[in-house]
Amino acid sequence: MKKLKIADGIHMLTMNVDDILFEGIWEIANGVTLNSYIVQGEKTAIIDGVIGWDGVPETLYKNMEEIGVDPKSIDYLIVNHMEPDHSGWISNFRKIKDDFTVICTEKAARMVKTFYDEDRVRIVKEGDTLDLGRGKVLSFHPVPNVHWPDTMYTYERDTKTLFSCDMFGAFGRMNEHCFDDELTPEEMDFLNLKG
Repeated sequence: MKKLKIADGIHMLTMNVDDILFEGIWEIANGVTLNSYIVQGEKTAIIDGVIGWDGVPETLYKNMEEIGVDPKSIDYLIVNHMEPDHSGWISNFRKIKDDFTVICTEKAARMVKTFYDEDRVRIVKEGDTLDLGRGKVLSFHPVPNVHWPDTMYTYERDTKTLFSCDMFGAFGRMNEHCFDDELTPEEMDFLNLKG
């Protein structure tokens, strides 16, 4: 898992996964890259707590600690949508910390309560905000059926960072490059981003 500081108080944890079956059925020839984001103010939020499809939440916790974030300091789990690579670690996280709040859309909230027996859920609607302190204010923007019916974006106002869920995702691992302006011509061709 690669750890990147995107801006003051914002980190990305990114993981390349090879040799997997998407949805447990389809082979993904070139793997996939999965991302989690930590946003820190006076309070701390994790957006899309990706554990990969290996199902090992301890990998996520270890990488959080390596960037100086104690998993016990997480106050909010922001679930942009409910696919297991985004939410599959919630039950395990309860073993580490039991006083957190899940932030999600109404459609996702029903699944959070059903799948994870989790009642500490805050349902957000278009434009709702969460002030983490130290200038970090998140706003939430449901985009149903852009990916899944429960999908939303999260936006951090101070740094103008958009956490777009899987909206701009594609299959294929990104290797060492995480941003389009870092890609080699070969990677651009592979991802069909030229012209």
